[in-house]
Amino acid sequence: MSSLKYKKNLNLKSNWQDLDSKTTFITFTKDKKKFNQLQLLAYKKKCNTIICRDIFEKTIKINDKTKFIYTANIEEYSIKIADAFFDIRGIKIIIVTGTNGKSSISYGLSKVLNKENIKTSYIGTLGFYANKKRIKKLNNTTPDYIELMNLIELSKRKYGCKFVILEASSIGFKEKRLGNLKGDLGILTNLGNDHLDYHQNIKNYHNSKIELLLKHIKKDSKILIQADISNLYIKKLSQNFTIINQSNFIKENNLNIINNNLNTIISIGQKKIKTINLPYNFVIDNMITIWMSIASLNIKYNYNNIFNNYFIKGRHQVILNKNNKLVIVDYAHTPDGLFKLLSPYKNSNEKKIIVFGCGGDRDKVKRSQMASIANNLCDFQIITDDNPRYENPVLIRRALSKYCKNFFNIASRLLAIKKGFNILNKYNGILFIVGKGHEEIQIYKDKQFRFSDIKVSKEIAKSIK
Repeated sequence: MSSLKYKKNLNLKSNWQDLDSKTTFITFTKDKKKFNQLQLLAYKKKCNTIICRDIFEKTIKINDKTKFIYTANIEEYSIKIADAFFDIRGIKIIIVTGTNGKSSISYGLSKVLNKENIKTSYIGTLGFYANKKRIKKLNNTTPDYIELMNLIELSKRKYGCKFVILEASSIGFKEKRLGNLKGDLGILTNLGNDHLDYHQNIKNYHNSKIELLLKHIKKDSKILIQADISNLYIKKLSQNFTIINQSNFIKENNLNIINNNLNTIISIGQKKIKTINLPYNFVIDNMITIWMSIASLNIKYNYNNIFNNYFIKGRHQVILNKNNKLVIVDYAHTPDGLFKLLSPYKNSNEKKIIVFGCGGDRDKVKRSQMASIANNLCDFQIITDDNPRYENPVLIRRALSKYCKNFFNIASRLLAIKKGFNILNKYNGILFIVGKGHEEIQIYKDKQFRFSDIKVSKEIAKSIK
């Protein structure tokens, strides 16, 4: 690292689009073809230094104006150099992890803090936001450490943020994208079933979440836990942190949460503070988690700011609600997420219709589980494509159909959603369109197509009487 000394006018970047003559470019790619493309792009941007893996040393196309630094372990090198380059002191970092609800809680908490006139940024699945405004899209829920540090420093220096709220994925943790970052508060939403294609088994996956908190939350800080987890994990976390469980928070603050048909009434003792036009479901749980977070930060708050500013694009988003017809778009893409979405409506008399699929090149175990949940909790199942990627979409849909009794197999997501609306028109009831939420693309092999469940559903809903 001695060949790169800190300079105020020298910027360290990992995104080629951010390069210029005053930047040092660090690339994490392992692919030779992609490296060659990035190298040429860096030359065009007149980048002064490129840091890359040593496997590319003999393939470099020499440019007199660009210096190269090679390293055998780019991840460890990037952590060392980032810690030397960036100054993020003075800004508090809240790290949110878990299987479901990370985006909803992280982004929702940032919205509430901004509403309380506390400058806050959010980094996660939905992109990079600073003080309510989206600044840029991100390729990963948790960006690489160089980009992450750039965004945190930008939050502090340019936008004057007091807090950064960061979604932390288990894959990002394993790939060392969190570097040496330490959070001032940790939030664990729940431990369900996801990313088993990467972690191999559920034990490894759950352990990665616990290890993430142990490594990246400052000792003696608070860890907020939304859903019950194993006592073994609680014991391990309790050695370093103060644990606040959501069920205990509800009891200690004398909160009463009453499910009244499709409404939820929230009271403190006998004093009603809010009626929410939703059944008691994960949306309400996430609101309570945000409430618990703000209380843990010792911030004065307005209840209305919590309950009126929470709703997130593509998370239990109500597209239509009239004449006994309800249409909901949700991101649910795990068995736990799907169950939490559907189960609050289980005892309603309305017909329930679901449009769903499963992504390709991902955990195959959850497919039977998700199809069984859709079959047990919905009257009609419309099986369609999610993001097949390099898998055969016909085989994915066929695997899901084995666990459904009253299903339609429709490859086109557009036609599947139209079918859902047709059934809704005929029977009334509730139409759930799940799996993609806020996403605006579908991925088939190496091609991406523009498609938004939200935009399509809103357009079709205009014709519903």
